Amino acid sequence: MRLLILFIIANAALFLFGCGEEKAPEMAAVPAPEDNIFTNREWSVIQRLSPLPEAPPPSPTNRVADNLNAAQLGQMFFFDTRFSKDGTVACATCHSPFHGFADVEATSLGAGRGTRNAPTLLNVAYNQWQFWDGRADTLWSQALAALEGEIEQAGTRLQYAHLVHQYYAADYETVFGALPELEDTARFPTDGKPGDVAFDRMSEADQHAVNTVFANIGKAIEAYERLLISRNAPFDRFVAGDTEAISPEAKRGLKTFIGKGVCILCHDTPTFTDNEFHNLGVPQGPLPEDAGRYAGISLLLSDPFNGGGVYSDDTAVATRILNFLEPIPRHQGEFKTPTLRNVALTAPYFHTGEFPTLESVIEFNNLGGTGGNFVGQRERTLEPLQLSEQEKTDLVEFLETLTGESPPTHLLIKPNLP
Repeated sequence: MRLLILFIIANAALFLFGCGEEKAPEMAAVPAPEDNIFTNREWSVIQRLSPLPEAPPPSPTNRVADNLNAAQLGQMFFFDTRFSKDGTVACATCHSPFHGFADVEATSLGAGRGTRNAPTLLNVAYNQWQFWDGRADTLWSQALAALEGEIEQAGTRLQYAHLVHQYYAADYETVFGALPELEDTARFPTDGKPGDVAFDRMSEADQHAVNTVFANIGKAIEAYERLLISRNAPFDRFVAGDTEAISPEAKRGLKTFIGKGVCILCHDTPTFTDNEFHNLGVPQGPLPEDAGRYAGISLLLSDPFNGGGVYSDDTAVATRILNFLEPIPRHQGEFKTPTLRNVALTAPYFHTGEFPTLESVIEFNNLGGTGGNFVGQRERTLEPLQLSEQEKTDLVEFLETLTGESPPTHLLIKPNLP
């Protein structure tokens, strides 16, 4: 097995950096800078990392994913604290627009204290999986899990349906069509979700009607989140030909990033994530044991709001993917590769939030992992990088060039709520 892993790594190195007899790829349209410190092959790798695609991939499970009326409605939902059990927590509580749509808390504090750090929502529309464990396959189903999560917003779908009926009926019906007869509280109690007596006693048809409203709340939130795209980072301007867009230190850091260690193997796309799951041996510290992707797959497959479920607007692609998923032992302790775009804005880091700075993350990787308490089997590709102090500093300089321009101001500020 170890020989197989080494063979894969060796072939990846051949592909990326041109060892051996492999034919060099053709250079892209933008030539390397005149003062370039990169080889031709390194420059071709760098050009694969920029720019961010003009539009995120389509979201076929959500027919209003790119509807601006839905996005405006979703923005109001995103900032409305009434979408929580006690009226104090909103999506924006743990995804602050003033902190790269991430969380300053190591582990998020909503209705209760969570066990993971809330990742950024900037450029989240490019992700294939949501949550650190991938237990949601769409942005809209991710929102639903948070809305009813006991330590997140902790409300119920009946509560939210009545909230929409009371404050957002006209806007909702413009996007999604008529609401059910929610004024009839005998049929539609004011609070409840599956497992609650009030919800479970409803007719199957009325339960479905409420679930549809609940799903549509998530779909509106997704439409808003798909607009939270951060572009034109200094790194992108550098790759496009502006040789002064990043400093000499950042250029050296970029050379280290693509040429020393395994960083590039998991961050080799314009979104700086492979959208896959890996076990880096990140210590859990005092947090409870977290099985990561292993548990996430089971949760995804059992979720009635997954992309292959009855509340999806197009199940074809999602169903094919879901049919291939199965929790197996190697998934224990695996977590999603986070994007590195805007990473300088989104401390603390990793799913535990126990790494407060970029320097601490780099040192963790430089040591090949700390060997603390973690779940599962750490990937064997992880080895000490043996970076010099200057290389570590240069890497931080490079990572700071991945901070893009913020989305339009009106998307960042809490709207006037009804």
